[in-house]
Amino acid sequence: MTEQTPAPVDWHVLLSALHSELSTLEDGARLWLLRQIAEIGTLQAELDALFRSAGGPATCAACVDTCCGCGRHHLTLTNLLAYLLSGEVPPAPDFSCTCPFLSEKGCRLPVTRRPYNCITFFCETLEERLDHGEREQLRRLDHQLRQAYQRVAERYPVASLRGLWIALERACGGHLLSTPDHDVLK
Repeated sequence: MTEQTPAPVDWHVLLSALHSELSTLEDGARLWLLRQIAEIGTLQAELDALFRSAGGPATCAACVDTCCGCGRHHLTLTNLLAYLLSGEVPPAPDFSCTCPFLSEKGCRLPVTRRPYNCITFFCETLEERLDHGEREQLRRLDHQLRQAYQRVAERYPVASLRGLWIALERACGGHLLSTPDHDVLK
């Protein structure tokens, strides 16, 4: 594990701001978000089943975090909202690790709440183990998942696939779910 700089926004401030904004969401917006997050979770579970069928867990364990150790900025607002909308507390990031959600036992995020980059990445070894139909399924699921994430990002720009920390930095620490005239992190 490598020493890295802390997140650009305090984790507790971020969670508090999100809770505050979620409490003011209109029912229609909340329902829309719940549907998007449910679709994302379903697609990610399907991708994980494909990953497992290709022997992903054993291959990744032998790889010793070569890929998973690169996920420092992959968590998105959408992933975080999945926790909060279900009333759960997400694990706090540990920025002293190569990925703030990676532990000695693997990813601390459940499959349905992992970042897009993490759930869609199949190394060459894994992809070679898929037959033609499975490779087509991988591409189809990847496309559908990207579209689902992009729908959320179109409504809430900080939810972009760039990753939450990068999106917040580009938004100058500003808006999560609110209108541009309401800066929740300042």
